[in-house]
Amino acid sequence: MSTLARRRTATGWFAAVLTALALAGCGGSSSVAPAKYVHVMCGALGNWKSDIQRAGSKLQTSGAANSSREVAKRDYQQFVSSLLAATQRAATALRSAGRPAVDGGTQIADGLANAFDGASHQLARASSQAGSISTASASTFQLGASSVTTRIKSALQGIASVKPSQSAELRAAAAKDPACQVLRG
Repeated sequence: MSTLARRRTATGWFAAVLTALALAGCGGSSSVAPAKYVHVMCGALGNWKSDIQRAGSKLQTSGAANSSREVAKRDYQQFVSSLLAATQRAATALRSAGRPAVDGGTQIADGLANAFDGASHQLARASSQAGSISTASASTFQLGASSVTTRIKSALQGIASVKPSQSAELRAAAAKDPACQVLRG
């Protein structure tokens, strides 16, 4: 794989992650006040965003684009493992947030938590696939990496497909919570 192709692939992975962050919606076990739910939810999503950005930056600065296929594979495996761990932490935090005491609160909370659970399952498969990428030739390496990238994109699209809540109470709580401000922009 050429240096330019590796850079484009790494940049594409990071862009897919950031796209999911930009499109991610709002989401939660027991009924909780809207402000409490929003605070936990925004904290979980903010931490996830930071973790994903850190993983992408680490991959981009790892030198994998200019390294051997074996080193690129190792760095890519670490990247996918970081995405998986961050997404699993977010899913756990979102489940622990409870369900907001608003109309449709159960659907809102479950929709977001289920999206992160589904993404975790997809990323676990991607992690396994990343470990199986052949480094025997540039073409087999590229084929394997492309397959993993497709699975990562699918996982992130599941998160991105969650639609923001139409709850005025949750929107008002989010507008007041500093943890939610980090998610804007």
